Amino acid sequence: MADVFAGRRGPAAGLLAALAVAVVAAGCEPTGKRGFAKVTHRGTPQGVAYAHPDPPAVTPGTSVGAAPARVTLASPPAGVTQAMVDEGQQNFGLCAGCHGQGGTGSPAAPALNDAEWINISGQYPEIVTIITSGVPAPRQHPAPMPPRGGGSFTDAQVRSLAAYVYALSRQGGA
Repeated sequence: MADVFAGRRGPAAGLLAALAVAVVAAGCEPTGKRGFAKVTHRGTPQGVAYAHPDPPAVTPGTSVGAAPARVTLASPPAGVTQAMVDEGQQNFGLCAGCHGQGGTGSPAAPALNDAEWINISGQYPEIVTIITSGVPAPRQHPAPMPPRGGGSFTDAQVRSLAAYVYALSRQGGA
């Protein structure tokens, strides 16, 4: 240890070397054999116990380790095609930040995968309008939805997102 401080001169070098040896020796207890005793916990460590809830059920439009289940629309409204629904499903990623994957909802925004609507009745033109203009004063959720969901969606992409949300809300016989 003194070799570490060999370049220093005077009483300070000896004091530093002695202090370093004391610090190293203070934290270790020799076992008399080879090395030092292993430090173990002396009781149950205090900490938060986390519950591991069951994962949520897979809903239409969501995925578990695979490509999302394709959402289909049996009877689309006028002007809506399955291709629009597919494109809307691909572009839904930004919306999922608040509405959840597959529109399952979150504390920030309502579910879109059921027939329950808060601000509109759920008709396709209303969905296009609400995505385009946003929801400045939501009735049941803490934050407003910005126009176009905060994204830079084109009018065609907004119509596709609306087609996907419309189809998503009608899955399961809704």
